[in-house]
Amino acid sequence: MSSTSSQGGGSAEPGAHVPVETPAWRIFPWLDGFLSEALRRGPPGELGRARVVAGMVIALIVLATLILITSLIGELPTGYVVGSIGTLAGYVCTLLSLGRVSSSRLPALFLSAMMASTISLVSLYEGDGYLAASAAMMLITILSEYLLGPRLGLVILIPVLLVVGVICPLWIQLRGVEPLVMTEGHRWGLHIISALCILAGWAVGGLYSSAHASTHAALERDIQARKEAEAKLGELHRTLLDVSRQAGMTEIATGVLHNVGNTLNSLNISVGLVTDRLRVSRLSMLSEVSEMLDEHSTDLASFLTADSRGVKLPIYIRALSAQLSSERDALLEEMQAVGKSVDHIKSIVLMQQEHARYGGVVERILVPQLIDDALRLDAGSFEQMGIVVWRDYAEVPPIEVDRYKLLQILLNLLSNARHALVESDAPDKYLRISVGLDEKEERLLIEVADNGVGVEPENLTRIFSQGFTTKKTGHGFGLHISALAAQELRGRLSVASAGRGQGATFTIELPLQREESGR
Repeated sequence: MSSTSSQGGGSAEPGAHVPVETPAWRIFPWLDGFLSEALRRGPPGELGRARVVAGMVIALIVLATLILITSLIGELPTGYVVGSIGTLAGYVCTLLSLGRVSSSRLPALFLSAMMASTISLVSLYEGDGYLAASAAMMLITILSEYLLGPRLGLVILIPVLLVVGVICPLWIQLRGVEPLVMTEGHRWGLHIISALCILAGWAVGGLYSSAHASTHAALERDIQARKEAEAKLGELHRTLLDVSRQAGMTEIATGVLHNVGNTLNSLNISVGLVTDRLRVSRLSMLSEVSEMLDEHSTDLASFLTADSRGVKLPIYIRALSAQLSSERDALLEEMQAVGKSVDHIKSIVLMQQEHARYGGVVERILVPQLIDDALRLDAGSFEQMGIVVWRDYAEVPPIEVDRYKLLQILLNLLSNARHALVESDAPDKYLRISVGLDEKEERLLIEVADNGVGVEPENLTRIFSQGFTTKKTGHGFGLHISALAAQELRGRLSVASAGRGQGATFTIELPLQREESGR
């Protein structure tokens, strides 16, 4: 027979630790049959106490029944019989109540109080100091301590201590009665009660040990499940970081291709203009002049002075020279534009390679310079969309940081601002990037503010959550990964917005000095 779980007899979960089977574990399903669904599904500690209450009540029902049987066989004082009948009814009610309550505390309190009051009252009624000092009182101590806890158990134990140690002997002395004569039935009854109470104490200890083992096993299951969950969370975190790096690389590549594409468009226009100018150039007319001079090489003087074409030739050469000079200047200007476009492409590619080379490496950088790099990687899109970019850089010292992670955060914030501005109906769309210091906390602050669609108040606390997005085509990774990256840089990413249509301001906080342990 397989051992049961701590949640009321269910089988152990796959991969969970299964405790060694003991006889006490075999009785759990039977005891759980007396418990309510809420108790069976309760925490391991609560379930253990409920099982002890059920087991103890069943044992006391057997004890009270045996006392009644003993009273029929031998002679027992009347108080014993009345007390047994009363407690038997109370025990049955307690057992039935366990099938309806959601906590074992009230049945446990009723059980302990009923045992203590019954034994105390019977001892006082019969003047029986033997009963007051029997092993039954120790059973009350064990139950009260375990089921009710030290404080509430003490509420039960204090009256019992007073009855056993003071009230009962004082009551017998004040009544002036003769010492109680022990009959055979009375003696057997007391010994049976003591023996059964000792046995019940052993059973309570066994149930407690088994409940503790069950609780320990459940905790081990929880710890194992938590470790597995943490492992999965770590794997998910690594996956998200990989996705983030890919997204960052895609963002950079998109910016590079966008800017290179814009530059190539300008380059193509310049090349087209140069080609068109060369196609319609008057340079071919210079060849015609050369051929004409070759034809009249023998009579060149008369040709230049007497022939109508020769007379006009110097004027024509002057005009052609001026035209060719103009064409040369225009072509030089276009070729300079081509050179600038090529240099711009080279600078974009070199900048991308520079940032990719230092990925994951902590270095000392100037934050405004990195922001300018991020803007250059994404500048074309802002210009095309008519978005004005304002820079407000205060004098700040260089900081030690992983430039790739910070660049990734900046690119995500720029992309987020661009989408917010595209969706906005604001006539004058702007993006403001500022850098300053919080000297009180020794932190560097980077603010990326826009007058776009803004953030709803209820979304301010959710905007950095994984998978949360308000974009139709969004995946909800960008801001979440940016917030995680800021934490990895020992900083923080926060957002502020006055509401829908009021724009938003994202703030990156970074420490000015890096801790020695982080070097």
